[in-house]
This record gives sequence, structure tokens and C-alpha cells, in this order.
Amino acid sequence: MSSTPEVKMTDAAVEAKNKGNAAFSQGNFEEAVKNFTEAIQLDPLNHVLYSNRSAAYASLKKYNEALQDAEQTIDLKPDWSKGYGRKGTALHYLGRFDDAIKTYNQGLQLDPNNAQLKEGLNDVEKAKKAKSAPTQQPDLSNIFGDIFKGDIAGQLKNHPKTAELMKQPDVAQMVSSIQQNPQDLFKHMNDPRMKTILSVLLGVPDMGRDTPSAASSQTQETTNTQQQSTASHPSNNNSKTQEESTPTPSQTDEQRRAEEEKNKGNEAYKNKDFDAALKHYNAAMELDPKNTVYLTNRAAVYSEIGKYDEALQDCTTAIEEGRKQFADYKQIAKAYVRMGNIHMKTKNYAGAVEAYGKALTEDRTKQTLELLKKAEKLKEEKEKQEYLDPQKSAESKERGNEFFRNGNYPDAVKEYTEAINRNPTDHVLYSNRAACYTKLAAYNEGLKDCEQCIKLKPDFAKGYTRKGHIHFFMKEYQKALEEYDQALRLDEKNPEIEDSIKRTIAQMNQPPSSAEEALKDPEIQQILSDPVMRQILQDMQTNPGAAQAHLKSPLIMGKIQKLINAGIIRTS
Repeated sequence: MSSTPEVKMTDAAVEAKNKGNAAFSQGNFEEAVKNFTEAIQLDPLNHVLYSNRSAAYASLKKYNEALQDAEQTIDLKPDWSKGYGRKGTALHYLGRFDDAIKTYNQGLQLDPNNAQLKEGLNDVEKAKKAKSAPTQQPDLSNIFGDIFKGDIAGQLKNHPKTAELMKQPDVAQMVSSIQQNPQDLFKHMNDPRMKTILSVLLGVPDMGRDTPSAASSQTQETTNTQQQSTASHPSNNNSKTQEESTPTPSQTDEQRRAEEEKNKGNEAYKNKDFDAALKHYNAAMELDPKNTVYLTNRAAVYSEIGKYDEALQDCTTAIEEGRKQFADYKQIAKAYVRMGNIHMKTKNYAGAVEAYGKALTEDRTKQTLELLKKAEKLKEEKEKQEYLDPQKSAESKERGNEFFRNGNYPDAVKEYTEAINRNPTDHVLYSNRAACYTKLAAYNEGLKDCEQCIKLKPDFAKGYTRKGHIHFFMKEYQKALEEYDQALRLDEKNPEIEDSIKRTIAQMNQPPSSAEEALKDPEIQQILSDPVMRQILQDMQTNPGAAQAHLKSPLIMGKIQKLINAGIIRTS
């Protein structure tokens, strides 16, 4: 039976992996993918990380990405059965049933008693059989009746796709009636809201997402819905920004005239004649007040002329009216996206993030996802800028100093971190936090802080000294000497640096148990392969005067002493 092998990972990779596992267990699959990706960048040959990210991608219904990660898992660890389970899952949901069956069987050859592989194989075989079987009309009440048992209302109220729906009294009543009598399900199957509820309860993609609403009595609403996917972003003045549709024979005279007014409004909008656009959209709304497209079009005009409150109100009304009329999800999503765009214009990035997020729960598109990511980034940057406060940073720094003096290093780290968040350009704060990390033996974190300190202030000797101390405690003595040497160049008479150099050289002078062991030492190998050191060693034999000049450098002296102690250089 195959088992998960022990995999050595860096502390940073382990931390990223643990964050990914936590996010996954909380259902935050986007964050899980982000964390697993970070872990993979730190440890690109770890098959477990690709397996975990494959599971996260599958949970996001990104099955192509899940398949790629599963295949990478198998390439790295072909005798690990779980990789075949991940691949089989991805292939199943991509509709490649035969390939999925083959993959599950490959996994079972490695681990014949694996229950998950057996279950996956059984599921995909059933799916293949169901696809090839004749279509029969199912008894919906028998199939779906059980899923309406229990605290369904609470579940739906807490799910992002149905939270808003459950605020509508008729929806709550609809769910309650089906719980009491499953046969009532037949009465509501044409309601797109019921399709969303079923998709949530069954854990499958939206059942009616791409189907125009059959509950609407307005043919024109269907036409507008189908055509809005071709409408471009309202802020792009070089392309079509409004929905365009062609009147159909089933339209009333008022609806046809409303469409004519709307088309005139679209033309005026494209020509940036916003007064005329408003006039035509208002006329269209008077003729056909139930068509929410006119509201979202007018919102775009209001946004262009700086009437943002009016624009937001139109979007809100379009969403409320759209829900009353059972409008298609894409139409609702469009109003939310337009609302997000308005918030972006006014730099209300938190409002934009909320609006784009709600749009994605209605209709998940790549374009909206990109808008959300941009809004989230700007929101984070704005919050950081608003959080800056040098005075409060100095107060946190002083509290950190006090904690450090008292030996309370964890609380000192918290205060220095707060100080950095308040004033991220102060190099001393990174140096101070590095000292705390050194005391806590968190050497990787300490090194990062030293590097940031040096980046901000390259002539700050203490930054190099702190970095040298960390390398010393990590027993990387040669690297420690290099940092001390750089610090000494900046602060020649600093006794702390001189003592650190002596201590490091003394530690390097500890002789290895044998010459053979000495030659295995990476530092010895590095010294002997260094062309500068080879020239110095040659000078020691042929030009003692030149060699003497080299030995004035503590860095060179440390390397020579290391070779002497290892028995590589013999002295008489």
C-alpha cells in the first residue's frame, strides 16, 4: 500500500502549505491556491503541494488546472496513489470518462484497498453509464425531496449565492412549502431562483445560469439578456457601451418605441452627448418601465457626468426590479459590475470589492474577476497609505524596545511589526525586529529583515552586523565573516564587530576530526575553488610580501586560518 512519504520542506514552505490547508478547510479555495502556489515556488519538487493545489483548483471547478497539477504530482511521485485520484477527479469533471477510469485503475494497482480511488472509479463509471443511457423524465420530488430536510433556510441564508435570495419573502415561503410538501417543487421549477437554490443544495454548478428566465412574461427581457454579453465595459468610450437589441414581432408598440429611444440613447452616449442620452433613456423608461436595461444604461450616463449618487441608485433599482421580474443572473451581475465601476471612479475601493464580489456570485466571468482583483489591490494600497503614521510608529517602537530589554521577544516582535506597518521606510525597525527574531531562533525571518534594512540603508553597519550574527548562529561562519567584514568597512573602530570577527574565526579554528572530513566541508570546498584564494595561496609560496598585504583583511585571514586548522595548509 502506498503511503505519503516524509518530505523535507523549508520553514517558509511549510508555513505557506499550512496556510493553504487552513484556507482549504474553511472553503476559501482561491486563497488556498494562492498559498499552495507560494509553497511550490519555495519547494518546486514537492509532489504533495501540487496534489493539494489540484484539489483546490477542482473545488473552484478549474478542472484543466487541476489536471495539470495532478499530472505534475504523478511525474514527481509516480508510485503515490493519491496523485492518480486527483487526476481521475479532474478527468471525470472534464467529461473524459474513459481516461478517468484508466487513471483510477492505475492508482488501484498501486493501492488496491484505497477506498477513495474505488469510490471515484464507481462514480465515473456511473456517470459514463448515465450519459449513454436513454433520457427518462425523473420524479423530481423523489430525487430532490430529501435535500429540503433540516435547517435548509439557515444553510441558504449563509451561502453567498442564495443569501440575497432568502431575503425575498416569496422565496422563503417557496422553500418552506417544498419542505412541507416535496411535490410543490414542480410548481417552481421554471423560477430561476429555484434553480440557484437547487444548485447550492446539490453542490453543482448553477442549473439555469445560461438559460433565459422562463418566468418573465416580457419577451424583450429575454432579448436584452441574451445580447448584453456582447456589451463592453461602460468606461471604454471607444467601443459599444450599451446593450443593443432588435425589436421582435411579440413586442408591444410601446416596447418597440422604447427600443427606438434606447438605440438613440446609445448613439448619443457613443458621441458623448450625455444630455441627449439621458433624454432618450428617460423616454424609453416611460414607455417600458419594467425593462431594467434602461436603468443600467442611464446609470452609465450619470457616472460619466459625475452624478455618482444617481448612478448608484439606478443600479440598486435595476437589481431590485430585476429580482422581482426573475431577470437572468447576467443582467443582475451587469448592474453590480456597473456599481463597482462607479465606486472605482470615486476611489471607494471597499464598495467596489463588495459590488464585484456580488456580481461574481451571480455570473462568474474572467473580466469581473480581474476587476475584483484590481479593486482588492487598490483597496489594500489605500488602507496601507491611510494607516501610515510616523508618530504612532515611534510609540510602537519604544514599546518594542521596552519588551526587548525585558526579554519579552514575542511581544517585541508584535510592536516592531506594528511600527513597520505605520512607517515601512524606517530601516532601524527592521534591524530591531531582526534582533528579536535572532533571540527567538527564527533565523530565516531575521535574515529577511536584515536584507530589507540594508536595502533601505546600505551604509548602516548594524544591518550587516545583525546579519553576520544570524549566519554565525546558523554555523555559516564564512558568510558571517563576509557580513562582519562589510560592517567593519563602514565602522572601522567598532569593538562589537571586532569581537564578532574574533569569535567567528575562533569557531572556525575548531579542527575537523580528519582531513577527509575537512575536504567534505562546503566552506573548505568554496575556499579552494575561489580563484582569488588560489592566487593568494600561490603568493604565500612565491611572494610573501604580497601575501602579507592580503592577510590584513579579516575575511581573508579567516579563510587562511580555516585551511590551516583543517590541515590543508601546514605551518612549520
